[in-house]
Amino acid sequence: MTSMIALALVALAQFPMDVFENTTPFAELEKRDGLILSGRDVKGSPYREYRAEVATALPVETMCVAIFEWGTKHGDGPGVTLNKVLQDGDDVRVLYNQITQPIVAKRDFSLTVARQRLPDGNCRIRFRTTNEAAPPKPDGFVRMDKLWGEWLLEAVPGGGTKLTYTLFSDPAGSVPSFLVHGGQRKSVIDSTLMALLKTKRFQEGGK
Repeated sequence: MTSMIALALVALAQFPMDVFENTTPFAELEKRDGLILSGRDVKGSPYREYRAEVATALPVETMCVAIFEWGTKHGDGPGVTLNKVLQDGDDVRVLYNQITQPIVAKRDFSLTVARQRLPDGNCRIRFRTTNEAAPPKPDGFVRMDKLWGEWLLEAVPGGGTKLTYTLFSDPAGSVPSFLVHGGQRKSVIDSTLMALLKTKRFQEGGK
């Protein structure tokens, strides 16, 4: 347990915020059923950062709890085949994930997820790869070291929440970027819709 906590502290110490400070504006790509998908370039990368925005009647605090629990402990997000909690905390958790996506080989990474309840009552959940905490890479896997994003949950007048989900992922390895973009866009949309579904079930007393 002591060594696991030490690994978590190393991961947190190397959790730079610069990746969340991209000033390039997002451009809207599509809109469906109230969900807006946008994208923007990331300097030095052939891949894009994607953002999904949607309004819901679900309250901020309920979403803050449900998304953090689902995203760190349930391990049934798009493409996830293994989810292991390496370090468990009230607002910070370190995970090890293995994922399978169409076209590319199996991937793995360690992820630090940090939840912050903001002074204005809103909630932000940020995550980023921190592979210093990861176990040895299995044979046949490619390790991803450039993955980050956040869930921003903002209260709206009259009740409810504006949910904004942002994700950047570089699959690593030799993968033509044009083969990846469609899957990344779909993953962001699927994750956003799944977060809404999981929160509704959580609110109703389920999982």
